[in-house]
Amino acid sequence: MNTKKKTSSVFLLLFMCWLVYSMSYLGKVNFTASKLSVMTHFGVLEDEVGLVGTFFFFSYAIGMLFNGIFCKKYNIKWVVFSALMISSIINFIIPLVSVENFWIIKFMWMVNGVVLSVLWPSLIRLLSETLPTNKMPSASRVMGTTVATGTFIIYGLSALFSHLQVFQLAFYVPAIVGPTVGILWLITYKKATVKQEDLEQEFKADAIKQVRTKSKLSTNILIIICCLALFAVITNLLKDGLTSWVPKILKDSFELPDSISILMALGIPAMGIVANFITVWLAGKAKNLIFLEGCFFMVAGAMVVAIILLLSTDQVVITFACLMFVSLVASGSNNIITSIFPLYMKGKVNSGLIAGVLNSFCYLGSTISDYGLGAVKVATNSWNAVFYVLLGASAIVVVVSIVYTVVNAIVQKKKRIVIE
Repeated sequence: MNTKKKTSSVFLLLFMCWLVYSMSYLGKVNFTASKLSVMTHFGVLEDEVGLVGTFFFFSYAIGMLFNGIFCKKYNIKWVVFSALMISSIINFIIPLVSVENFWIIKFMWMVNGVVLSVLWPSLIRLLSETLPTNKMPSASRVMGTTVATGTFIIYGLSALFSHLQVFQLAFYVPAIVGPTVGILWLITYKKATVKQEDLEQEFKADAIKQVRTKSKLSTNILIIICCLALFAVITNLLKDGLTSWVPKILKDSFELPDSISILMALGIPAMGIVANFITVWLAGKAKNLIFLEGCFFMVAGAMVVAIILLLSTDQVVITFACLMFVSLVASGSNNIITSIFPLYMKGKVNSGLIAGVLNSFCYLGSTISDYGLGAVKVATNSWNAVFYVLLGASAIVVVVSIVYTVVNAIVQKKKRIVIE
């Protein structure tokens, strides 16, 4: 295959994986983005509406773990298409549910979580098996923008639909977009995943390298994975906690209209896009990803303290800026855990498996964030209590990262002494 065709194939694969996962977020985050309108329409409180997100995140986390383990056996072409189609059907049905049957929605959204959980590990596996190693940084940058892009689009649409008092359109749009992207995926799949002769030689070299390095790296990799799994829970407690509740926080604390609160929340996914490029650069410079995570959450903790102090004032702009900075840090951490680390482990471990396992822990944090933080707010009638929870969670990451860094430095020093 000539260079021009190889470049075209790589670009098409990256674009289609980006498009599939970005657009899947329209049918995943739309309930959260429309939460204020849903609460008004159905007459439910924070803990009740948060339970829907909890059902979704729980099923998504379990599904992500299962799919991470078994994605190696999947026919990715048809699995991705089927997931988009089923999610679209569910989104189409949601607005048709009557007010008295609100309880049904949490079970429908739970099924949506199971269905969509197949996408990330499958796409990461496809990229790691199809792209050459020198394209992994590009893949990390591209896939790192998917969550923010999809979230930004659906939050913008939800703000518009809330203003027009037709929040149901936030579900009908992904019901249309899903099948459209799915059909495009089927049409382009063969061309995007065409085999490359030089890549096959690279796979053989990676396999040899994996055998030679397995015994030396396995213990340290396992420790890193365990640390990142813990950080994943806390990262998404912050990231999805803010995504879920910032509109309500702004509305309650500063008496802003629903549409304005949702519109301001567009800053969260915007920060995610910025965080992606910053994080890829920092990860390339940092020798210790665990220590980098600790630095991230030290900054996040400082911002959370500032938010606690500001919520009782009328400083909406400064408070919003601090919320966005926390979102920036959490999005950067999430990118390291779910994209950068799994793709950089190509040749050492199954990237799809690692992506699925770590993402399942991310959504364990999401599960806690939606219902858990909503319940804390209802129980205490204070958003300050919620931010104290987030402050304590950030402190855990900082402490663990410091302990890991110190212990790892001591171990490496002993190894050098033995060698000498």
